[in-house]
Amino acid sequence: MSELKFLPPETVVTGWDFSTGAVKCLAFDINGNVLASSRFPTDLTYGDSIDDPGAIELNLLQLEGQARATTRDIANQLRDLGRLKDWAGGGISATHHTCGRIDRNNNQVRRAICWNDQTLAKYCQLGTERIGGAEKVKELIGGPWAVRYSLSHLVKDEQTLSKEDWLRTRRLATHGVLSAGYLTGNFDVISVSSAASTGMMDFRTKEWRKGMLNAIENEEYRALAWDALPEIIDQYIPVGRISESLAVECNLPSTMLRPLIFPTSDDQQAGLIGGGAVEAGQMAIILGNSAVVNSSCSTIPADDVNLDVMSLNWGPYLLMRCYSNGAYFIDRVMGKNVDYAQLEAAANAVVPGCSGGAIDPFIVSEPSIGITEPHLSWIGAEPQEIGVRYRACLEALAYLIALGVEEHKRAGQEINQITISGGTSKSLLMCKILASVLNMPLKRLVSSEGPALGAAVTALAALENYRRAEAMMSRTAADGAFPYAPTSGLMEEYTPSEAVKQMVQFKDVVEPVAEWIPAYQAGLEAFKARLKSY
Repeated sequence: MSELKFLPPETVVTGWDFSTGAVKCLAFDINGNVLASSRFPTDLTYGDSIDDPGAIELNLLQLEGQARATTRDIANQLRDLGRLKDWAGGGISATHHTCGRIDRNNNQVRRAICWNDQTLAKYCQLGTERIGGAEKVKELIGGPWAVRYSLSHLVKDEQTLSKEDWLRTRRLATHGVLSAGYLTGNFDVISVSSAASTGMMDFRTKEWRKGMLNAIENEEYRALAWDALPEIIDQYIPVGRISESLAVECNLPSTMLRPLIFPTSDDQQAGLIGGGAVEAGQMAIILGNSAVVNSSCSTIPADDVNLDVMSLNWGPYLLMRCYSNGAYFIDRVMGKNVDYAQLEAAANAVVPGCSGGAIDPFIVSEPSIGITEPHLSWIGAEPQEIGVRYRACLEALAYLIALGVEEHKRAGQEINQITISGGTSKSLLMCKILASVLNMPLKRLVSSEGPALGAAVTALAALENYRRAEAMMSRTAADGAFPYAPTSGLMEEYTPSEAVKQMVQFKDVVEPVAEWIPAYQAGLEAFKARLKSY
């Protein structure tokens, strides 16, 4: 096992989590302890306001402001702690599939279409037909192209975006590319993890596949899209340092080496590594605005497995079931300005199964389980007691997660560890319910901000390898391009798995409640039966 050799113990790394609910930046020491944190909300544009029902989009000017605001905030907090000089680097988690367009000035051409946009199914179907069907897609990229992947956006753009906007697009930029670009000024590179979320990267070779652009009918637009794709880079090659202009805003000392920013993780990779799940058989559940069930896998599963497949920056594959109806659905049912401590206490007094009360939680569609239209409905009379309403919501979310876990098992995953993070994991009741539905213990993170922690973990690994490569170049007086790749054998690699052991801490293990299990087995079967009726 390799250990940290070139990073001093006082090193500080930051992890950004650019989500569609909020943008967060956390500063960590090398043991995973949070030193400072910053959070700003995200305001999305919904289809009803732009005459495109179902659309969910993100203004890139807001994203630029969030990147700069969180950096200013975290820099000032570190300054107050006397730790600014220790800030060496950072990593980024950004939502999978969300993608925008920028011009030669790095300004918005159109808003980013979000991962949970509800207009994309028909465009994915049309594009798949143009390519030659699902089998041809698999031949080209080694796995499926799911509805929410960024290639669906380009098929939509062909019908909705003007030719002028196609021509002035300099870069097709995922959420990760944009976030890193606003921090460093470099919008021209993309990580494997982020590229895998586009539907245009070959999972096997980690290279763009031009044939996937046959999803676009117009030949000129296909050529423009190809030229606008960023370069895919290795996880240990820096995107760049915090830009000079941002350093001035943050009042970084001129003698301070500006922090390095490393290739981004899509939020699923970040949640996986932030949950300590980097080995086969390990699963990470992230309960945020969405609800996600992720696992690492050494091979791409069979065609009949209903999971998204992505590539991880460090090599193997990520299997994912992502539900749009996570905390997003609970907030809509319970309201946003509620006292969750009060809700938790009230729900604890309600019996498992809510005496037959239940809710089907589909504020928006869930295509992965056959729900093609919104379907939010109470089973039986709608309860008025807040404890019953809240517990029924938590139980519905647990049943959704259970379906995702079952699909991972059907893909051949032998699950030996499940970790849980995200805002809803703060609820001990939620964790007990989920553990009882799955009949498996759950390891809960000290930090509920799994994606931000995951981004910092990847940055720690990359920063240590960067410093090792610097030392090697100094010793050998090499004049080639930096850096030496750790995988070349010229230097010992400090792996993401080793960074996990260094930084990821667990708070507790939540065990199933034995007397709840029968009620939840029955509840899960009833939930499955209702799904078949829709």
